Amino acid sequence: MYECFAHEYASHAEDSAYNALYDRPAVLGLAGDVDGLSVFDAACGPGLYARELLSRGARVTGCDVSPTLVDLARARCDDRADLRVHDLSRPLTWVRDDSADLVVLALALHYIDDRVALLEEFRRILTPRGALVLSTEHPIMGWMRLGGSYFTEEPVEESLSPTRNWPIRAWRRPLTAICAEFREAGFLIEELVEPRPVPEMADRYPDDHATLEELPAFVAFRLVPAPGFG
Repeated sequence: MYECFAHEYASHAEDSAYNALYDRPAVLGLAGDVDGLSVFDAACGPGLYARELLSRGARVTGCDVSPTLVDLARARCDDRADLRVHDLSRPLTWVRDDSADLVVLALALHYIDDRVALLEEFRRILTPRGALVLSTEHPIMGWMRLGGSYFTEEPVEESLSPTRNWPIRAWRRPLTAICAEFREAGFLIEELVEPRPVPEMADRYPDDHATLEELPAFVAFRLVPAPGFG
């Protein structure tokens, strides 16, 4: 989906309120100390998370379905990360079992139709003591924007941005359904975060800061493999 607006999105995400000052701090905070760890950046986009993980001492591999975004990510990471074009709806056949200490999936789970299959792949490539850190749209945000029943589970076609023609297709689901898929795939929730905007946002994007202090746009999780599962 992002291929048709990859350059625009990459420029936007570098310094936007919701990406740079909201989601990335939350996801990287849940990732914790990554020095010396092997990290798989799934749906790596333009490499903004990968670059930061590298700067914190991680060894980074990853993928994205958009060839343009992968090219941008490789350049942003100075080719220090092994980043490939790959569709996450397909198995990660090129990634070994128990090879990742951490998997990061930022703002992409809601695009996947078979989310349990993807989560099971992540559990396969994780070490037994590894973790999956992911973020997704907060269900309350979708309900506020789309209306209807909060408990609706359906794919929705809309624009990623209210001011740009960036067409996407994403699932709306209640929190109960999201967490049930984690359990079905063999994960336990170690930590759940409804992010708060970083203080810098109040100076640079005061309207966004005021909105996010009242209503969460995203929700982030740190998941760990369930002992003895499967």
